[in-house]
Amino acid sequence: MSTTSIPTAGPRLAERLALHADALSPGERRVGEFLASADEAPFLSALEIAKRLGTSDATVVRAVKALGYPGLQALRDELIGDLRERATPAARLERSLEELGAQPAAILDHVLELQIGFLEEARRTVRPEEFTRAVDVLEAADRVIVSGLGPTGALCEYLVLRLRRFLRQAEAVNATGLRLADALLGFRSGDALVLVVYESLDDDTAATLDRANELEIPVVLVTDSLGAKLAGRVAAALTAPRSRAGSLSTVTTTVAILDALLLGIGARDREHALAGLAELNRLRERVAGRHVPLDRDLRDVDLLPVEPAAG
Repeated sequence: MSTTSIPTAGPRLAERLALHADALSPGERRVGEFLASADEAPFLSALEIAKRLGTSDATVVRAVKALGYPGLQALRDELIGDLRERATPAARLERSLEELGAQPAAILDHVLELQIGFLEEARRTVRPEEFTRAVDVLEAADRVIVSGLGPTGALCEYLVLRLRRFLRQAEAVNATGLRLADALLGFRSGDALVLVVYESLDDDTAATLDRANELEIPVVLVTDSLGAKLAGRVAAALTAPRSRAGSLSTVTTTVAILDALLLGIGARDREHALAGLAELNRLRERVAGRHVPLDRDLRDVDLLPVEPAAG
């Protein structure tokens, strides 16, 4: 009687690759990267994988063990589960996109469905207990520092802007090189750091994390694959997909997580959130020199949960 191994609830393959990267041999790393990127990987034996990569089946088995799986079947079960979750209209459209050509309507449908797929996947990868811990950390902070480089830098500034509208002290840090040292000098006790980083730590991001750890500033990590590797250095890790092999990189899940953190904080301190948005509207009227209709920013508070009345 055949049995199917049950996937563990531990880190996913992408996280394991980041966690064990330094310990893998070049051959083992190639195996891991192939397993993470090839759609057919869950259906191949160790020997078939070895033939694809020009290596030995022993190397495949060693790679699987080095990544923390009890055996190849456990890893295959995880990958098959991922494929089932990805069997969405987005996946079907992605396969037929070449046949459709560069038709704008088809591209629009493809991108929208792809983002929906990422958000659905985030329901599984962002653990509720980690999210609750992240809100606890940020709500208790005197000031929230949000750090990210490249395109994520703009998202960090977006979160800072909206935190300030809730009357929260917040600051974005996206400097690099020697200018980063000045920003790190301003870190202080009572801060909390939201660190947005994907795939690997560059020198600047590593220095930012080092500084936070040095000052014992709690860190909320938003990432796709570094949650397990940095688990001992962060207070909470929110792991969400950003892209997969053969698809465009996306910020959809990052924005969703940042918005959820914002509303989580606002729900904890509804009075200040409401007061901040009301004051923002009064200041807009003063700047404009006329009445400004209630806009979407102020109506954001409609999304905040209402605490049940006592008694």
